[in-house]
Amino acid sequence: MPLSNRDHPDPDGVTVSARGEIDLSTADDLQHEIEAAIASTASAITVDLTEVTFLDSAGINALLRGRRLADDHRKPYHVTNAQGMVRQLLRLTGVWDHLSTPAGG
Repeated sequence: MPLSNRDHPDPDGVTVSARGEIDLSTADDLQHEIEAAIASTASAITVDLTEVTFLDSAGINALLRGRRLADDHRKPYHVTNAQGMVRQLLRLTGVWDHLSTPAGG
């Protein structure tokens, strides 16, 4: 299943909602969406993984690069709603707490 992203402006910033598989062939698409959200006038960025069914190291890298870029721009950034195997992988690799805790700003 290809990756599908949707940006949702909300009072607290922008939510980038990813859907499907985030892997080597789709991670750049997610990275571009995150970069655009950070470059916007949004006050905070949330990446919602509710509908993500697969994540590999390229996807983890895109999420971490987003966090670093948001930190550089002093914008709060966090990842939410990882489910099942995706959440397990983020925990196993030790990045879940770093990504799921809002920081920046």
